[in-house]
Amino acid sequence: MYKNKHLRLDQEKIDKVKKLLDIGTDTEAIDRALEKLIEDASERVRRRNIVNQIERLRIRVGSVNEDPARWVRLARNERGEPS
Repeated sequence: MYKNKHLRLDQEKIDKVKKLLDIGTDTEAIDRALEKLIEDASERVRRRNIVNQIERLRIRVGSVNEDPARWVRLARNERGEPS
C-alpha cells in the first residue's frame, strides 16, 4: 500500500543513499534504505533466536567433561584420515 507523505528529510542523507545504491530518485532511495533497515533488523532477530536456542541447549545438555578435540581425532581415524 502506498500513501503520499509530506516529510522534512535531510537531502544530504538521501543523496548519499542514491549515490551508494546508484539510484536516480529520492523515493526509490528512501524505499531501498527502509527495506535495508527492515532486513537488518530481521537478521538481528533471527541471530538472537539462534543464540537463545544454543543457550537453552547448553543448559539442557550440561557441561561436557571430555575433550572435543579427542572426538575430532576419533572421527578422523574412523574415516581413515590422518590425525
